[in-house]
Amino acid sequence: MFWRRGKSGVATQPIGQEVDHAKAMKTAGEIGAFPKLSNQDLARLFQEAELSKLASGQRLFEGGERATGAYLVLTGCVQTKQASASAYVEEFGPGDWISDSDPMSPTRHEATAIARATTLLMCVDAQVFSALGEELSAYLKGRIDSSTRERVRRLRNAVEELTARQESLMELLYVARTGSSSGFAQSSAVKQLFSKVRALPVSSITLLNKMLDERTTKNEIVELVTMDPSLTSTLLRVVNTPLFGFTHTITNVSHAIVLMGHNTVYQVIMSESMRQSLPDTHLFAELHRRAIEVSRIAYVLSESLRVARPAEVATLGILCDIGLVVIELLKTYNAGLSDLFDTLDPAAMGSELMRSWSLPDVLCKSIAYSLHPEFAPPHRVPVEVRSNVAALYLARCCYEELNPEGETRPRPFIAEYLSALGYPDLGLHELLKLRVLPKLRAQSRNLPVGMAERVKAMGK
Repeated sequence: MFWRRGKSGVATQPIGQEVDHAKAMKTAGEIGAFPKLSNQDLARLFQEAELSKLASGQRLFEGGERATGAYLVLTGCVQTKQASASAYVEEFGPGDWISDSDPMSPTRHEATAIARATTLLMCVDAQVFSALGEELSAYLKGRIDSSTRERVRRLRNAVEELTARQESLMELLYVARTGSSSGFAQSSAVKQLFSKVRALPVSSITLLNKMLDERTTKNEIVELVTMDPSLTSTLLRVVNTPLFGFTHTITNVSHAIVLMGHNTVYQVIMSESMRQSLPDTHLFAELHRRAIEVSRIAYVLSESLRVARPAEVATLGILCDIGLVVIELLKTYNAGLSDLFDTLDPAAMGSELMRSWSLPDVLCKSIAYSLHPEFAPPHRVPVEVRSNVAALYLARCCYEELNPEGETRPRPFIAEYLSALGYPDLGLHELLKLRVLPKLRAQSRNLPVGMAERVKAMGK
């Protein structure tokens, strides 16, 4: 009978029942387990090997246990799975050998094996191989190797089938997500609604275009903010709110720029301009708070990874949820159709609203594809905005890690988007811990108070 062995390799309890060797030999012949093997050698093999019958649900071995040899399934069925898997990934039937390593040099089982029906097994370990002699041992190893090759072939076919199925499902998901509001964002009804959304101030758009122009110097940005009364009042009003928590009142732009830096000043002005475009409700106040934080993360992420342009990605962070404004307004004016509007694509809505404000095309197009990373790989995003979209997506993922709310949404393509930015070996955890948080902590006094507290707490 087989004996279950603990980590020390000492037998602790029986896991099978005695079986009839004659019947087992007959079964081996019926399934062709040992072709061209003489009756004399077959009888010798069954004399040396151990046989056991497992009941359905009984474990053959556990992942991590020391492997004692190879197992031939004579009748029944055994399934195996890795410790991290939720479902069984391999199935072994009559004639299949279960072997994780060379029986002469056993290691440890990589998976757990469980009988899924009453199962008859033959076990061949190093001791049996030694007793069989060189010729019969070589024959047996050949049978195990042949079975292993067949196992690999089956697994390869299974992988190909799963890959084809995955591609089909990805295509269906892509069509479903991109076709749900196809053309609706350009409809006359939606365009009429755009007029009800307050546009960004002209002075803010001027500042935006200056920041996105690579030829613009820092001094020009400072001069623009300093000389424009609208930008000045916007900046001073915001920096003196509890949002930033400065202990002293800031009374002039130059002081604000010295404290915060011109990039942060730009983000403050743009986020406040954005807030003025939103209805005064709790929902949109929350959207505004989120936009500020995503924008800050997006800037330092772009700067740290040296991908895209930090100011551009930060602006996308501010504008990334603007499409939700349009959808919420549609619900307000058409209360009976709320469920229908929930199916619309906020990225498409936001992109069209931004076009109506005459914002730069690169921003509009980036927002149009901003949700693609949730359901499509990078090659589905136009190359000219791919870095922007990838950086914005990763910034939103980092924001979610900083602000965990319930179950995290699946991120099936996050590795692909990191790779698209040139970081195939970087994971989200490393990105946040090693690249984003250190820079945010260095700027903590210029972050919104709540965000600064969460950044500090996550660093502990």
